[in-house]
Amino acid sequence: MLSLGIAIETTGWRAAVWDEERAADLHVFGDVEALWDVTDAMVAKNPALPAVLPSGLGVPVTRARDLLDRDIYEMTFRMEVGQADRLAALLAEARHRLPRGLCIPGVKALPSVPLHRKLGRPDLGAADSLCAATWAIYARERGEAPTTFLLLHCQDSSRRLVVVKAGRILDGLGASALGLGPDSEDTRTLPSSGPGVWWHREAVRLAEAESRTPGSLRAARWEGVEKEIRGFLSLYELEQVLVVGAERERVLAALVEQLPCASLPSPADGYESALGAAVIAAGLTGGPTASLVDRLGLREARDRVLDFVRP
Repeated sequence: MLSLGIAIETTGWRAAVWDEERAADLHVFGDVEALWDVTDAMVAKNPALPAVLPSGLGVPVTRARDLLDRDIYEMTFRMEVGQADRLAALLAEARHRLPRGLCIPGVKALPSVPLHRKLGRPDLGAADSLCAATWAIYARERGEAPTTFLLLHCQDSSRRLVVVKAGRILDGLGASALGLGPDSEDTRTLPSSGPGVWWHREAVRLAEAESRTPGSLRAARWEGVEKEIRGFLSLYELEQVLVVGAERERVLAALVEQLPCASLPSPADGYESALGAAVIAAGLTGGPTASLVDRLGLREARDRVLDFVRP
């Protein structure tokens, strides 16, 4: 059974066409027109092709053709303005171009995450991190490896954590302010007004601190990552950090001596979210990974991003 997973990046898109019985067909696109050219051709050959779309902070499982403007707003409202616009445009177009396209929840909405961990927290990990964790669980189960670990998802300049115990997701941490970008900041590339203005001002402060004490930004960045990870390892009595994402090699080089890090065999770094999305697409439509999707509770996820957050 073929299925399609699509993931958004800062500068483009990744897609995975997946079949459990053979290697995945992986694609990277610099613009959305190229993405649509390929997906249109796939759907023409396979009209029943199920797909999971990039879903930002997520919504309950929803067919693309049924997406409301409210859904698209909730999926994109905490993203930087340019990326939010790109994702919103893709989702609006998917309403009539991907008849079996689906949007999925983020970590916060899963029924396996207790209510008290959701209070006051809109972001426990976006849908792309849930997809990356799903791919990790699937790959570990196929390799008969333990499915209890802390996932460190390092995609583009962001970092997220997902707690996985016995193949179920229990908690997570959304994108952090310092992210995983370069250890110096060029504020000229950041927004100076609109929804991204806070990030611009924060970058200016970071650059000023770096100019006063060279190396302080790098120290803050990696010490912050280590603090977050050690806190989760201790709280949940976890023994392994599984590092995935496009920045996997750089993160492993920085942290492998301090933390019990491991990596995941994968066709290529950075495709874990797209591969996980394809696995979920197959499972949601009765494919071979249906039991995994059922265990994660995706169909039962009803909470929304702004639930349990004080206005």
